Amino acid sequence: MSERRKIAPLFAILFLLIVIDIIGYAIIEGASLMDALYMTVISITTVGYREAFELSPQGKLFTIWVIFSGLGTFFYIAGRIAESALEGNIRRILGRRKMKTMSRLKDHLVIAGFGIMGEQVCRELQKLKIKFIVIDNRGDRFANAEERGYNVLLGDATDEDILNLAGIDKARIFISLLSSDADNIFTVLSAREANPAVFIIARALDSDNRSKLLKIGANRVITPYELSSRRIVNTVLRPNVVEFIDLMTFAPTMSLSIEEFTILPNSPFIGKQIKDSGLRQKFNTIVIAVKRKGEMFFNPAPDFEIRGDDILILVGEKEKLMALD
Repeated sequence: MSERRKIAPLFAILFLLIVIDIIGYAIIEGASLMDALYMTVISITTVGYREAFELSPQGKLFTIWVIFSGLGTFFYIAGRIAESALEGNIRRILGRRKMKTMSRLKDHLVIAGFGIMGEQVCRELQKLKIKFIVIDNRGDRFANAEERGYNVLLGDATDEDILNLAGIDKARIFISLLSSDADNIFTVLSAREANPAVFIIARALDSDNRSKLLKIGANRVITPYELSSRRIVNTVLRPNVVEFIDLMTFAPTMSLSIEEFTILPNSPFIGKQIKDSGLRQKFNTIVIAVKRKGEMFFNPAPDFEIRGDDILILVGEKEKLMALD
C-alpha cells in the first residue's frame, strides 16, 4: 500500500471530526453553520482569535474535546507526512546504492513476480545464499521484498529497460512467475531476446500453455497444479521415497545430497569411463544418471564414457560434491 493511500483515511477522519464538531456547536449552542465552522477551525488550530459566541459550560467542555481530538489528529497526519518524506529520501539514497550493487552482479538469477510462489522461491534461494534480483510492478510486493533485504526492482518484467536494469544480459537463470500465462509468455519472449544464452524457467497455470512457453524460448516449464497432484499421488504411493528425496534435496543438516554436475570442455573427466574417473574413489559419489543431448541414461554402467557437456546426476556427501566445482 502506498503512503498516499495510508494517509488518505486520516484526512477522511479529520474531515469527519470537523463535521461532528460543527453539528455539535449547532446543537449545543444553537450556532449557525458558519459560526460553528469558525469555532471548530480556531479551536483545532489554536490560533486564539475571539470566540464567535458565548460558550455555555457544556459548550466549553465540548470545545476541549474539539481541541484535543482535532489537534491530535492534525499533528498525527503532519507527522506521517514528514515521516513519509524522510523515508522516501532514505529509500532513494539506499535505492541508488542498491542499483550500484545490482549492476555489479553476474551469473545471478532474475525472478519476475513476487507473489506467493515468488516469495517462497526467494526465501529458499536466500537460505542457499544464491544471488538474485526480483522484479515486480506492485508497490506492496516491492516493499515486502525490500523489507526482506532482497535486491528488487519496481517495474514491468516485460519492459526491456527493466530487464536490462536487472542485468538480464549477465544473468545465469531467468524465472518467470507472473500472475497470468499471457504475462509469462511476453516476459519469456523479452528475456530470450535480451539474452539468448540465459536458462529460462517459466510457470504455466494452464497446462495447455506449456508447449507455447517451450516454443518461444523457455527451457523448463513448471505447471504447479500438475506438479502438486503428482506429488500428492507419490506421497500416497511411496511416502518414504518422497521424504528421502526431500531430505537429500532441501534439509540443511543432511550430510547426503543429490546434485547435478556439468562436464565443462576443459574437464579432466572427459574421455574417462565412470569406473576410472575417480568419482567413487576420490569423492565418494555415485553416478545415478547421465543426461546427454536431452537423453537421460539411468544407472550408467561402470564402462560408460564421460563426454563434454554431459550432466552427471550424483549422490554423495555435500562437502565432497561441493569439492567437484
